[in-house]
Amino acid sequence: MKSDLTDRHYNKQSHFIVNAKYMFSAGEIDMILTLLTAIEQKDKDFKDYIFTLSDFKDKTDITMTTNNLNQVIKGLMSKPLEIRVSNTNWKMFNWFSYFEFKQGVITCRFDKELKPYLLEIKKRFVVSDLRMLLAMKSSYSKWVYLLLKEYAKIGKRTFEVEHLQEILKVPKSFKVYSEFKKKVLKRAEADINKFTDLEIKLSERKRGRKVVEITYTIRKNQTDLKSFISIIREMYVNKLLYHTKDGRPIRCSTKGLLYYSDTNENINKKESQKLWEYLHENREHLECYEKFDEKEALKRLILSDKFIFIKHIKENYVGENILKIVNKQTKKEMILSVSFTGDLYDKRSGDYFYGKEGQDLWNLIYRFALMGKLEILEG
Repeated sequence: MKSDLTDRHYNKQSHFIVNAKYMFSAGEIDMILTLLTAIEQKDKDFKDYIFTLSDFKDKTDITMTTNNLNQVIKGLMSKPLEIRVSNTNWKMFNWFSYFEFKQGVITCRFDKELKPYLLEIKKRFVVSDLRMLLAMKSSYSKWVYLLLKEYAKIGKRTFEVEHLQEILKVPKSFKVYSEFKKKVLKRAEADINKFTDLEIKLSERKRGRKVVEITYTIRKNQTDLKSFISIIREMYVNKLLYHTKDGRPIRCSTKGLLYYSDTNENINKKESQKLWEYLHENREHLECYEKFDEKEALKRLILSDKFIFIKHIKENYVGENILKIVNKQTKKEMILSVSFTGDLYDKRSGDYFYGKEGQDLWNLIYRFALMGKLEILEG
């Protein structure tokens, strides 16, 4: 049986879905976001998606038992999604029309009412990377990220506190602003800055003593955990990174593994994960920090190889303006961008570029980058 959980990592959702009201657990949101990546850009209708728990683990690195699955599906089927069409009009329906579990195989289908919001979306949509969303364990952090991702190009987003609490459907205990700030807002800020392509900062506006409005400033994160690890693995191999409290030196091997260099002992996977996070959070204190300009190091890494460059653009600049050029044949200006399936296309005409034509354009974009003329890398 071929799984419908492919190696695609991007999903695309309408503005209305991202700003809808619902209350799901982190596990339920992870199931939704994972299955959204199974939708193909060419799809005109929803189809049955078929997979196993083993397929789900391969895709997400999340181990789920049949009991866990049963609880997640019951949660999804019992919690409606409320979409505000206007100030006075709304719709309410489920994400899925059905789930079936038979002889270890899961089959499901998105509800047909979601078709306008997930298929053939032409404007006001949000593209997100499943890997970043799965890295955040808080359901609130995942959804705050999507709410802010929509406004990434604008650079900030403001919410009335009560309205954001309503969107996120927080429990009564979180209606107290101090709790809401601690458990939701600041947690989201920390998670998003650590795990995603956004760097955000929270500010407040008060009316008297009461905080009535919050604003997140948003910019592209050049130092997220994933980029930090890539930089260390490519550019600081076997260089001294850090000394533990008991004086043991830590370095990164040619295989990308952290190890104690006094004994050449590899650090186990679980401890390494915590250590990578610690090194990232305390990167200004690294032994190699004097030579460690993160932005410049990342840029050098990206430009060191054309395939690394293309992979970076596909993973970090979906839907953004990459390069403006004039089509030699039509004499018209093209705005090149990359779709969530990784294909180059012209934002003005909607034309996609495949095969040799697409490869020639990638070569051109790479040449512009090497000359320092690609604004998305220079900004």
